[in-house]
Amino acid sequence: MGPDLLARLSRFAARDQRPGAGDRPHRPELWAFIAHDCERLAEVRIERTALIAVLEGVKELTDASGTTRNFPAGTAMLLPPGWCGSVVNDPGSAGRYRALVLEFPAEMVRRLLRAHGTEGLTQRARPGDWHVTLTPALTDAIHHAADGLTADPPLPAKLAEHRCMEVLLALLEDGVWWLGPVAPTGTADAVRQLLRTRPDTAWTADAVADALNLSTGTLRRRLSGEGCSVRSILVEERVAHARDLLEREGLSVQEAAEACGYANRSHFARRIRTAVGVNPSDLRDR
Repeated sequence: MGPDLLARLSRFAARDQRPGAGDRPHRPELWAFIAHDCERLAEVRIERTALIAVLEGVKELTDASGTTRNFPAGTAMLLPPGWCGSVVNDPGSAGRYRALVLEFPAEMVRRLLRAHGTEGLTQRARPGDWHVTLTPALTDAIHHAADGLTADPPLPAKLAEHRCMEVLLALLEDGVWWLGPVAPTGTADAVRQLLRTRPDTAWTADAVADALNLSTGTLRRRLSGEGCSVRSILVEERVAHARDLLEREGLSVQEAAEACGYANRSHFARRIRTAVGVNPSDLRDR
């Protein structure tokens, strides 16, 4: 990234603004990390898709396999949910470390992948590194999103999210396919990744097994060993998708039911009440 592009993003990292402990809200957020002394952070786990642009100094990542990679000023990385490792933020010769972090909630990433395709996401291995090229187009999208997230007075939530979706689209356009979770850690995880991208499909154990190149018997044995089933995972993913559609996108109950694969609205309502304790209409009105 050239000095002009770097300067455009630097104004959003004028002071240290890091997330506190606890759950993140269901919206994209912008953070700035600044350090004047070398920071070493052990056992870091990424919970939400995070795009990190290093503005000064060097970020060093060591993943669970022990592989270490360095990201100097002007470079960026996209860390998916589930990444674990240690981090070093080194001011180096610059005398100051600065980085801009844009976090995306899982619901937003799920909407992107559902709308623009997920072919190959669960079949590919982990990337050799997490490097992202800060092209002018991507930098423009990040700048537009950051400007929206820091606007005073604040932008309407949907408009700010639309700007952040532009960043995800730019990443996907540039071939950054690992926006979703890292490679599955078990059969249940693989099933979740498959079902959450197509929650409206009438999934059966046979269809899931075929998609994962397993026999139905093997699939059921493995899921049983992990304490779940195709049916239970499908219900979980459909409920999560329904909450997103009702709470965030404002769809009607009937529209949400159909998008989640329920032809019967009453059946859909019972599922929601059982899972979250309220009616679908109550979620929509929040």
